Amino acid sequence: MIPEFDPNTGGLPPGNHQATLEQIRRRLGSTSRRRWLLKGLRAAVEAFGVAGIDEVYIDGSFCTEKPDPGDIDGYWVEPDEAICDRIDPYWINFELVLIPHLRKWRMWADHGVEFFIHPSMQASPELGFPEFFRQDRDGNPRGVIQVVKAA
Repeated sequence: MIPEFDPNTGGLPPGNHQATLEQIRRRLGSTSRRRWLLKGLRAAVEAFGVAGIDEVYIDGSFCTEKPDPGDIDGYWVEPDEAICDRIDPYWINFELVLIPHLRKWRMWADHGVEFFIHPSMQASPELGFPEFFRQDRDGNPRGVIQVVKAA
């Protein structure tokens, strides 16, 4: 369940908040921009599921009350060392592409999503993505949404 946004920050209260794609759509799919981003999220989560990835987390401006967020940020947890043999290479291609005035990954350019890989990738030398996504730019705790399969 996705809780109400914190009135002071406009974001999720601290914690892991589990939700299905349908619950995310109902709660966060209120504008045309958000609905477009949800299509990208669905494409990513489906590709991750085919590869056997069960732990997917989202965050960023999409998980706030901002009406037109820029994208959906997130990360997924490697279930095993052979994941790169099973996942569609598209979702792990981190080569930057040029879009007008920006250099972004193909998944962002096509779908408006950016997914990092935990633990293979780090947000910084001293910070992994679980910790990085659970705090705002000032270091204050914030919540994330774990995308779960429908029962």
